[in-house]
Amino acid sequence: MERGRARLFLGITLLAPLLLLAAAEGALRLAWKGGAMPLFVPVPGGDGTMLIANPRVARRWFPAESSPPAPVPDAFAATRASHSLRVFAMGESSTAGFPWPRNGAFPRLVRDALRDAYPADSVEVVNLGIPATSSYAMLDESREVIAQHPDAVLIYAGHNEYYGALAVGSTVQLGSSPVLIRMYLGLQRLRLVLAMRNAIVSVRRRVAGAPSGQAATASFMETVARDQDITLQGDAYRAGVSQFEGNLTALVTRLRAAGIAVFVASPASNERDRAPFSAATNAAAGGANAEYANAQSQWTRGDSAAARAGFAKARDLDVIRFRAPSEFVSVAQRVAKATGSVYVPVAERFAAASPAGSPGASLFLEHVHPTQHGTALIAQGFVEAMLASKLLRGEAHPERLRPWASYEQGMEISAFDERIVHHTVQTITTRWPFVPANAQADYRGSYLPVGDADSLALLVSRGGMSWESAKLQLAQRMERDAHPDSALAEYRGLARDLPGAPVAWVGLGRTLQALGRLAAADSAFARAYALEPSSELANAIASAALKQKDYPRAIPWLKRVVQDRPSDAGALYSLSLSYALTKDIDNARATAARLAQLAPSWPGLAGWMAALGMR
Repeated sequence: MERGRARLFLGITLLAPLLLLAAAEGALRLAWKGGAMPLFVPVPGGDGTMLIANPRVARRWFPAESSPPAPVPDAFAATRASHSLRVFAMGESSTAGFPWPRNGAFPRLVRDALRDAYPADSVEVVNLGIPATSSYAMLDESREVIAQHPDAVLIYAGHNEYYGALAVGSTVQLGSSPVLIRMYLGLQRLRLVLAMRNAIVSVRRRVAGAPSGQAATASFMETVARDQDITLQGDAYRAGVSQFEGNLTALVTRLRAAGIAVFVASPASNERDRAPFSAATNAAAGGANAEYANAQSQWTRGDSAAARAGFAKARDLDVIRFRAPSEFVSVAQRVAKATGSVYVPVAERFAAASPAGSPGASLFLEHVHPTQHGTALIAQGFVEAMLASKLLRGEAHPERLRPWASYEQGMEISAFDERIVHHTVQTITTRWPFVPANAQADYRGSYLPVGDADSLALLVSRGGMSWESAKLQLAQRMERDAHPDSALAEYRGLARDLPGAPVAWVGLGRTLQALGRLAAADSAFARAYALEPSSELANAIASAALKQKDYPRAIPWLKRVVQDRPSDAGALYSLSLSYALTKDIDNARATAARLAQLAPSWPGLAGWMAALGMR
């Protein structure tokens, strides 16, 4: 008896701390709803049927940043449809589409192509690319991705394995042990751990006396690079390779165990037209700069094979590692083979599309972020691999694919978008590591805009206005100034990016109508009406149909107008005319009689009633 009591008391003593911790965790969950950082949240202002990636999720990996990078808000159904194809794209800024607007990201093109190839299915391609993150973030997200039951996951990563969050050379770091880092990321699901983390960050911030959110300044690259001398095959270099391969293997293995098809791409970068970054080691004898200069000379002499090898070697020797080294291509190949996933040769595709096999400025904006054509190459590589693998459910019709130039054009990137990108690239490339720290320039602070559109583009690049707001403002200004072609380019981009926004479709309909493209205008107005029904939209659709002399199409829209606005004499008159022109004389007469009661002196009504044989 005494022994039993002793065991009971010992058990209570041992369990008491755990029970207290559990109680504290429960209390924090009830009191601190904002402490949760799930990967997916309901669309703000919606009815809970649609989800997006949580704009706050990067706080997991950037605890000290007040404005950490945010994922692309691609909406998808909270409850998956029975006939659907669901794909998630995981990666870094190149996957997110930086510095392009969201239409410029390769997952959008993958979606366009898959919708053509799978016409019987609803296709969702969700972009989970987050700038400045590493493979730790993708692995951390993986269980929540699995919970959404995707058919496939696309992985395009590798450029942030040295300076991305938690990477070996990053200022955002939790030590050097991958096992401990992964364990910590898992423990962040607990409110107690988050509370302690936030308290530590707050104390450090006060002690340091530095403002938070430094990464939101001109160049995020300047704030994340701690180790600025990572030599080829050195300890830090090897740690980065091990980190990438270990995390990628764990990620893909977990996804494959859940029955998800995985497509792992090799990372591509600018080798020919991007000199090594600014570092003393690069400038030393036998360093990356010398190798790059030698490759340039070989290129000028016409020895393209030697130049190609030299450019790649200069990239690998570059001690500022914002570009994935050649070895990461082999890592992607090994992981794909070991895990039974599909290898996607993106780096090889870029080489094949480049003069003498050396990728340069025709495919990259700066060091790693692709041009529009480069973006299309990445998307094409994934789509072709997906269709060839036959791992996706549903019946594919690859013969329905359009030429890839058509998909590239369908990105709907306007001259205004290109101007925003130009300002962003100039801002980055006039600062370290592209130039020495003592030669940095404040591009945004010194640039003088040329015209209103350029001012708006600079404002968007600075973060002073959202891309969507600026596009809408510019499009409306173009409409007022009677430049429908220019307005059309902006509205098309808005409608592609925000297909659930009625204002984009209304503007698109107006500009198409002004250009005389009435059938297309009618379609745009109908899309807007489906999203947000109104008598004004119904009237606009009816007017477009009447101008095309499509009276059967006009009648139901005029009826909607009359139903919403019974005293709209103009709509009644047009409705009576449309009935008569479709040989529905009874309804034409009834509508004319109704108009006569409402507005007996309506212009032309007497003659119209006489034509209908009415008194």
